[in-house]
Amino acid sequence: MIMQDRISSNTNLVAFSREGKRTMDNLIPLYASCGYRALDLNFCEMMNPYSILNTERGWEYAEKLKAEKAEYKLEYIQAHAPYPQDYTKLTDSEKKKIDDSILLSMEYAHYLGIPQIIVHPIKGSIRDNIKYFESLLKRRKSPIKIAIENMESTDEIYSPSSLIEIVSPLYPECTICLDTGHAHIAGEDIPTFIEKTSKYLTATHIADNNGKEDQHLLPGFGTICWESTIKAFNDFYSGYLNYECMFFSKSLPQSASDSVIKLSLALGDWLLSLASEKGTS
Repeated sequence: MIMQDRISSNTNLVAFSREGKRTMDNLIPLYASCGYRALDLNFCEMMNPYSILNTERGWEYAEKLKAEKAEYKLEYIQAHAPYPQDYTKLTDSEKKKIDDSILLSMEYAHYLGIPQIIVHPIKGSIRDNIKYFESLLKRRKSPIKIAIENMESTDEIYSPSSLIEIVSPLYPECTICLDTGHAHIAGEDIPTFIEKTSKYLTATHIADNNGKEDQHLLPGFGTICWESTIKAFNDFYSGYLNYECMFFSKSLPQSASDSVIKLSLALGDWLLSLASEKGTS
């Protein structure tokens, strides 16, 4: 993949605004009109109990997403599954409900031609996580792959070594998604993280923050060193640099959405230029 084609975004980039929240089916045409050609679908919408995705009409919604993909000549590169705050504290019935929701999101994603879905690790040991993801893989009905995301707290799975221990026995059905914002909060050196996980790294959440809070800012608005981060991505990773910046514009009116999307693309050009400055292409 050439550098110029490597910027994508989660569908929640301008989902939040002063007027409320918009669903991804209503936002996809906007992203396409502003210049995006690759998107990450946010099935975290299923965490809203009133989401159409949780009803019998969910497949109608999926059909609309598929039609938009064709109409706007888009690529859906990855998706994000719903998640609980702490799986270990759920009752058995609550665990079944969230597992069923994750598995359904995997079916939607596969129907839409998406090759991988991002799933949060559970709080618990490495062995607990291996058993959990083994269970999800056994119960899935489609060959979609799972990319496990690094979290940001010390009571969660956050380090490269922990992720590698989880995915290595499950690879290639399970891989790694690097969330740059989470890594920054956890105090990880992001270029080192990229290099260590490169064998298993297939997805990204690109976001910035102040190193303390998961602010989901666009690059350049926080304190991550993007010069060294982009060099490492270019050296060790050939996939998409995919924004997950859903709260960036939540205080702005919907009328500013076009400007925010175009700003994200301009910052994408800046990120890609950093790779060129390092003597790469």
